[in-house]
Amino acid sequence: MKSRMEKYQHIVKAINKLSKEENFWRVVAENLRRPRRKRRVVNLYELNRLTSPNDKVLILGKLLATGLLKHPLYVVAFDFSDKSYEKVKAVGGSPIYLEDFIKTKPDISGFKIIG
Repeated sequence: MKSRMEKYQHIVKAINKLSKEENFWRVVAENLRRPRRKRRVVNLYELNRLTSPNDKVLILGKLLATGLLKHPLYVVAFDFSDKSYEKVKAVGGSPIYLEDFIKTKPDISGFKIIG
């Protein structure tokens, strides 16, 4: 099993390749190069306030479970707390880890970057 650092380095390498093709991924790569303690955290109540039903959202950090999510979202995040993952699924949303998202050549049209 990969260590946390190896997993992180793998994700950054994959995003660096994508960043040569699209500016969207360049922003993501720049944010992921920050130290872990400076990486962003986003709570569900913030997502609820900033989004509309069925929006596509990329979180450049970790999604935490504080608050309620009242509408379904397609959420891609570097990491989720266990409860936030379950809460997104409970309202009919799709929580996806960034590592899994970039394995396919993703279509990033319509995504909002939050965090």
